[in-house]
Amino acid sequence: MATITEDESRQCRICLDTDNPDDLISPCLCSGGSAFIHRQCLDRWRSENIRGIGFKSCDICHFEYVIDTVVDDPKAERTRLLKYYAFVIRDTTALILLVQLVILGLTFIVKGLDKKSENIKNQFPNWMNTFIIYYLTTVIILLALIGFIAMIILCRSGNWNVNPFSTGRSGTNSNGIVACIIVFIIIFVLIGLVVGVFISGVILGKITKHHSSKLWLRQEAQKYVVKDFQGKRAELEKYNLTLASLAMP
Repeated sequence: MATITEDESRQCRICLDTDNPDDLISPCLCSGGSAFIHRQCLDRWRSENIRGIGFKSCDICHFEYVIDTVVDDPKAERTRLLKYYAFVIRDTTALILLVQLVILGLTFIVKGLDKKSENIKNQFPNWMNTFIIYYLTTVIILLALIGFIAMIILCRSGNWNVNPFSTGRSGTNSNGIVACIIVFIIIFVLIGLVVGVFISGVILGKITKHHSSKLWLRQEAQKYVVKDFQGKRAELEKYNLTLASLAMP
């Protein structure tokens, strides 16, 4: 097995930085170019490792890290909570801004389509601002579309066969059809509103859970410090052999 010497080129195996060799540690059995890693890079990797195994052990040599000390810092806990709320607010704000950008883009499209006829604008009072008219129209259209899609999914899942425009009489007048369309648009808008609130709650819950787990692991990585075996290769190999012998039946 290769040994770690002072003559080897020391660089972090994650960020590949060689400018700060004093910040490097050797926490596992990896050798060569994978032997060293910044403690900060290691803690970040432990907290963000997707597979989850990287928190306790090296995902290259599979050596289980030795915990040197346990640090309990109330100030760090308060900082963690502040970061947690900051990240949640950031992602929630980004999501709201993204939705608003989509609505604004569609608003200008609707306004452009109605520029000549002004059929949509004429349905609202004259005192209302033109932008507000088309913005509200876009929101109503989006909610109606969401509600319509939700109704289609519901009907298909329940194997319903409903024709909302069949009245049992062949002489249905145009006023009845228009009224029926308006009623169904209102229904679709209400359904879309409910579905939109539900989806928003689910997304917000996922954002909260993601940051809660991520920041908790980051805090745990700073509390449970990985021991540095730099210059102590013999001690590390002896420790590994002891663990292997204890694991044998």
